[in-house]
Amino acid sequence: SKTMKTQWVLILAISFCLSGCDNSPYVHTFGETSAERVAVMTDIIKKRTSLPGSILDAECIEEQYGDGRFGPSDFAFFAKLVVEKADFATWKSSAGKRISNWDYKSPKKASLSWWSTKEQTNQLEMYSPKPMFGRSNGWVGFAADGQTIYILTFTM
Repeated sequence: SKTMKTQWVLILAISFCLSGCDNSPYVHTFGETSAERVAVMTDIIKKRTSLPGSILDAECIEEQYGDGRFGPSDFAFFAKLVVEKADFATWKSSAGKRISNWDYKSPKKASLSWWSTKEQTNQLEMYSPKPMFGRSNGWVGFAADGQTIYILTFTM
């Protein structure tokens, strides 16, 4: 019957939409200029600990997976800091415990020229993000150049 066909089409349409309407993440950016991003990162860190030193440059984005309507959203935060070489050891000592078990992630939607590759990330000294960023999942990675710090935190 026509009513049954209409109901069937409606059921298919709803189930199709629920299974993947728009699974792509929302990308939240922080500031247009380096100075604005430095201010954002300074505020984020100062919420939990004293700033270990000055930040010369910062890049940061957060991706949100899910819209919070059909279940909770998850978040992944990606950042890169360039700090004074003289402060690098202080930054390291302000990070959490040294970690050896970590996962590489790259943004699912945003294309970031500044984010580290998996190969570059394998060379970083990894620490817990908890003291500076309040999340247990992820890492703070210190580069061998003595002034670059990569940060990944995420919820799951």
